[in-house]
Amino acid sequence: MSRLVVTTSWDDGGKEDLRLSELLAEYGIRGTFYIPKTHQKAEPLREEEILAVAEKHEIGAHTLDHVDLTGIPAEQAQAEIAGSKAYLEDILGKSVRMFCYPYGRYNARTKEIVASCGFAGARTLRYTKLGTVTDPYEFGVTLHASNSSPRTTLRIWRAYGTSLRSLLDWENRAKALFQLALAEGGVWHLWGHSWEINRAHEWDKLERVLDCVSKRDGVRYATNSEAVDICLAETGQVPRSP
Repeated sequence: MSRLVVTTSWDDGGKEDLRLSELLAEYGIRGTFYIPKTHQKAEPLREEEILAVAEKHEIGAHTLDHVDLTGIPAEQAQAEIAGSKAYLEDILGKSVRMFCYPYGRYNARTKEIVASCGFAGARTLRYTKLGTVTDPYEFGVTLHASNSSPRTTLRIWRAYGTSLRSLLDWENRAKALFQLALAEGGVWHLWGHSWEINRAHEWDKLERVLDCVSKRDGVRYATNSEAVDICLAETGQVPRSP
């Protein structure tokens, strides 16, 4: 894949999503916000707030109660996945195409349920090397907008061979990987949590990253579902209709 696609995704919902939504829009960056109905770490968005985010970005499902789908019976997983789609579609008045596995945990059973519920794709926490999408229900990410996982940081550094400086901070990694993506093409996919950025006081850092990657000629800025569609089309696969 020669074209560079830039996409972002943000998990868990919460009041800080409103600020994040505005910031992304300011820089022309598209985002997919994965919103559960309830979550222990985030104060839920009201319906009118979800609609406000949806005016600028894509809304994706994230189960009803942010549960580990691999640790519950199939019937409960079905209810969580299908229920989250219905919950959001009732608010939005349109189809919700993308799903995100809570905690990044999924298996063949959960993938099958997600597909059967009519989602076009599902985002994981698999760190992929700026690659194309071969399985829309295992859509990967490039890096986390956080320094919370040293093990993942080391794995990314080894995979890409970026400078030692990129080990020190996610801002450095984001910029280094974007420069690599400009040269190689593929998908540059930043993910995170608005509540995590707020807790770490890293809004300025995020803004510097967005400024770095925004408004580039030849770059396609896409939501997660758009990125999946682009990649599938370029590999000759037919994207799933809404």
